[in-house]
Amino acid sequence: MKKWAIIITTLLTGGTLLLFGGCRHGHNQAEHLDFVFNYLEDVLDLDTVQQAKLAEIKKELTAKADSLKASREKMQPIFKEQLAADKIDTKVIKEAIAVHRQQLDGVIDLAIDRLAEFHALLTPAQRQKLLAKLEKWHKCQEKF
Repeated sequence: MKKWAIIITTLLTGGTLLLFGGCRHGHNQAEHLDFVFNYLEDVLDLDTVQQAKLAEIKKELTAKADSLKASREKMQPIFKEQLAADKIDTKVIKEAIAVHRQQLDGVIDLAIDRLAEFHALLTPAQRQKLLAKLEKWHKCQEKF
């Protein structure tokens, strides 16, 4: 019995932290996208056609990210309501997450499609430079 109480408490605490921890992530989302796109533009020495395509992709992904943020914000009252209840209705939470997940999948699909379009515009040298930067970043991440 004590073991189950510890497991349930851990899951509820972890879920609550994840739910409200998303607030921090949401505030810097636009800045993060700006950083990534500016970094790509600077590192790859893009020409005007490539810059225009990258700006178009950034605008489209930013709009989708904003709708995703709105979806996440709609879930917060649902989680709060369930945490305040005597018993959590898992069906309600799972339905809210399923809607959000569907929107997230749409953003991921769009990002992959736009990545392929942008990749097609890159020269072989730019692709190699991008790959080298990603490998360097991956090595830095392994340290942590």
